Amino acid sequence: MFVEFDAVSFSPVGDQHVVCGATPAGWGAPVYVQDPDAQPNDVLRSLLQRYPRLPKGLKSAGELKAAGLRAGNLFRPDAYVLGPPQLLVIPGTPTSTGRTTPEQEETIYPASPVYRADQAVPFSAPPDADEAQAIRRAAIRWAQDVLDDPDTVILAVSAIGSPAPSTPPLERAVPFEIALTSTDGHKRWHQFINPEWETTYLQQLRLGHADPAELEAAPRFREVADTLLCRLQGKRVVTYGRNLQYAAIYAGLEYAWLRDGLPHGALWPDTATTLAKLNRSRWECARLRQGEFDSDWDAAAGHFALPAEEPAADALDRCRMTVALLRRMADPARRYAELNARAERAVQDGKSHRRRPQGGQRLSRIAASRHAVLERSQGACENPRCPDPRYTSALSRNGSYLLEVDHIDDHAKGGADLPNAMIALCPNCHALKTRGTVTDEFRALLRATALARHQELLAAAR
Repeated sequence: MFVEFDAVSFSPVGDQHVVCGATPAGWGAPVYVQDPDAQPNDVLRSLLQRYPRLPKGLKSAGELKAAGLRAGNLFRPDAYVLGPPQLLVIPGTPTSTGRTTPEQEETIYPASPVYRADQAVPFSAPPDADEAQAIRRAAIRWAQDVLDDPDTVILAVSAIGSPAPSTPPLERAVPFEIALTSTDGHKRWHQFINPEWETTYLQQLRLGHADPAELEAAPRFREVADTLLCRLQGKRVVTYGRNLQYAAIYAGLEYAWLRDGLPHGALWPDTATTLAKLNRSRWECARLRQGEFDSDWDAAAGHFALPAEEPAADALDRCRMTVALLRRMADPARRYAELNARAERAVQDGKSHRRRPQGGQRLSRIAASRHAVLERSQGACENPRCPDPRYTSALSRNGSYLLEVDHIDDHAKGGADLPNAMIALCPNCHALKTRGTVTDEFRALLRATALARHQELLAAAR
């Protein structure tokens, strides 16, 4: 029962779908169905009737793209929808006696993410600077909240198989290692799992620290499933890469009660029980949040680019790498140092002071520098003589600061496009600097202030 985008007009980036790889439970979005009463099968109809009907105005990513639109944030579906129903023919399989089982037919209800059409924007329009800043700030607040939440656990699952919807049931992602840590990186639980795959196949895989013999001696997932679910119940579960890890746990739970796999989109009575168990936890993905935090827009896909996953020795190491990411996102000094480094690389690559194509009159500016200065300001005007530096600390409607980032020395005349040569000013101070009588002493004060704060944050990030 895997989730996929509209296969005709939308393709996810790489092997990381931007929605979970199994029917969603605990991801904070409602699940709807279409026309459940039309299902002639009594059991399926009773299952579908557990869900509310799909409201009007919710569209899939493919439907929006076909209309030249995209969701405001593809990483955050407004809901999921089961169906419409499809009839799937399951081919027969050879048995140990040399005979082949007869083919079967199964009605399936693939789950898909849907978005509010009235909040869609033109597909070709990336978020503007203020929108990107607001989304980045939301990701920062999320990381801070996760680290402060005593109910947070960090989960990492090592799995073999594929979470792709087209994968045959017995080749789907199954876990062979699961780790849980707290937000300070301390181990809560670490368990190897027997994936019940052939030893000859396991020997061909790169399994990190796991050894095929060690996996064969480990308990099966159904033997530890209750322990895992008890440790996750009521928790805020943060993973890095929700597709594979959530899908592997879902498939493991399905196999535990069925002793077999179901086709993607199949609904059986115990499916609802599995979803109820998963829904006892709140599931969140740090990789999607990092994409929003990094703010690198993928124009071809219509969403923020997904960062590459760093290699890790085992699941416990991946948990701790996720903790390190959360700390980096939450710490102002680390955020500033990272943005400053991105700005410096952009300058070295010749991306500063280039003529823009529109008329050739304005020079290009480095977005990371602007973001860094806003991070440094923390919502307050950086002019030391501002009579009310925090009157702009309230956020705008889209969540951005009501501050204006300015080059202390005119950008068009060669002023450096780096955070240490830029300053965040309230509209009054910006107007004073731009249109007032500005003395050399005032510019020197701004230079000294920006440089001092720049050096202070870089020192704190070390």
